[in-house]
Amino acid sequence: MMNAVNKIVFFLWIFAAVLAAPPLLRSFGLNPKDAFKELFSSKPQILVQEKEISPAVPAKNDTRNTRGRARELRPDIPVPPQSETTQADDSLPIEQTDEKQFNEMISGLEGIAKITPEDNVEDLPVQPYRPADSAQKVRWMPPPPGFLTADTFNYLIYREANPVTPSIKTLLDNIHGNLMLDLTPFTILIKPNKILVMLFGKKNSYIRFTKRPAWSGASSDLRSDTMYVIEGDSFYPLSVHELTHLYFDGYFLPTISPLWLSEGMAVYMQISTTKQKPSWVDRSLRRILDGQHIPFEEMTKVETLKEYDTAQAELWYTQAYSLVSYLLKARTRDEFYKLCNEIKSNTPLHQALYRAYGMPFNRVSVLENVWLHDLQKAYREGKILQAASNNKTGSDSAGSTKTPSAISAGNTGQGTTKKSPSGTAKLNPKPAVQKTKINKLKLVPTHAYKGGFD
Repeated sequence: MMNAVNKIVFFLWIFAAVLAAPPLLRSFGLNPKDAFKELFSSKPQILVQEKEISPAVPAKNDTRNTRGRARELRPDIPVPPQSETTQADDSLPIEQTDEKQFNEMISGLEGIAKITPEDNVEDLPVQPYRPADSAQKVRWMPPPPGFLTADTFNYLIYREANPVTPSIKTLLDNIHGNLMLDLTPFTILIKPNKILVMLFGKKNSYIRFTKRPAWSGASSDLRSDTMYVIEGDSFYPLSVHELTHLYFDGYFLPTISPLWLSEGMAVYMQISTTKQKPSWVDRSLRRILDGQHIPFEEMTKVETLKEYDTAQAELWYTQAYSLVSYLLKARTRDEFYKLCNEIKSNTPLHQALYRAYGMPFNRVSVLENVWLHDLQKAYREGKILQAASNNKTGSDSAGSTKTPSAISAGNTGQGTTKKSPSGTAKLNPKPAVQKTKINKLKLVPTHAYKGGFD
């Protein structure tokens, strides 16, 4: 009786092993049929997985030996294949190969916006480098010789000759925080990439490295998410300007935003953040009020400023800034955000204007006329070019010596003098000094804010 029970138990164990073997073999990547065939064959062989194992030979385009920490900081971006002209030369040392690849990376900056300015031009912006394939990001190269590095949550920083101090990190992080708030509709859904900031201590090294004009103080490269800036008095406003390019233009990718919109927003953020206008802005505003503005049909189609001289470039930048300021403040910011979305979808400008702002903005020429009318109205009311109203010898856009308040008084038919009974003119007495009343700040929803020109 016991022998029969033992035999039944033995066969049950064999049956269970047969049922459990195939899933077990498959879990190790083995084919059960091939495994049993090899097990009962006369010449047992070592079982090998069907998946071939590639030899551990580095690929030709493997650039791990020529990349710095940027590879670790941006693992989500693939390394683009190098062309035949940019492949690393095995006969060169790693340092020379890095320098060669660095020069090729920034070579695209050369020849962009070759404007020859006059002497003493104040911070005229430089057209950013925005190739059509900017959405195909490239990884950063290691720091060039003589640069010290540091990184924050938002930036990788290369600084020439000196270490990156905590104050520099704090300043750049503050700029980042302010821009994130001011550009909330464009950064809340699409988080900007980490930015490489290259700080140059000397203008000569900046010009030699970036191939920019001698009057340039900062520039940006959208394809590599890089900002180049010279340390100095203009560091803060120029950093705001260039970082706006990278954050704002990055929202439109893979579409490249129009140049007028990109530069207009960058100058607007620069002035809005620093509360200071470059001298060329007011100078060009006077030319616009004098009837020397660039037609919108021409201005909005400009893709490069190579053919513009200094005066034309100043006028173009000022007009782009004034137009963006008008679109942001004349109506609601929701409408401006909708306009940008339409432009991102490659909608023609006149249709994008109508879909965002409605009537009467169904043509670019209508926007031009309304913008110019409101600009002249703001000038007459003293809302712009207020510095001229305090200058007794200052001239208006037509070349006269009247201030905006004087022009306004002249239009109403009222003079600024009174005649005495004897017929001689008497000046009005100087008004008494009044205390300035400071009203309490009120919370204004940004999506419902309306206003005029700065």
